[in-house]
Amino acid sequence: MSEPFVLAPPSGPRWVIHPLEDLYGDGYVYAAATELHDDDMKASTVAKFEGLFVGQHHVNMAKFVEALAAGWSGWDGVRRWWSLEEELELDARHDGRGYVSLGVTLRASGLDLDDTRWSARTVFKLEAGEEMTRLAADLTYFLRPQPG
Repeated sequence: MSEPFVLAPPSGPRWVIHPLEDLYGDGYVYAAATELHDDDMKASTVAKFEGLFVGQHHVNMAKFVEALAAGWSGWDGVRRWWSLEEELELDARHDGRGYVSLGVTLRASGLDLDDTRWSARTVFKLEAGEEMTRLAADLTYFLRPQPG
């Protein structure tokens, strides 16, 4: 079993993604337990990720973070990515001075027909160049297809 992915700056919040599980054995939909830790907060959920099939309007998380790293010189507004059922959401803002604020939001799994499921969010401040490039490489490696 592989190790989890962990984003944990020297001080502050921690984000953990546990190894992916191929839900149906066909490479199309994966699930992973994911956690956020910040001060006295701990939240966890199971997020679903796209596998081999990536719809034309849905970009996988590794590609999203790679695009953030490639845009190290900055962008306007907020860039967002979310898992298939929105249990995990990333939002990124560039401050124009070399740092990216990467928000990570977790939500309870399952349908939310009445908009009442819980959510938890924390923000990581990362250097737009090397730190974002390293994060993109680490996520790409972690989310790579595993030999069956």
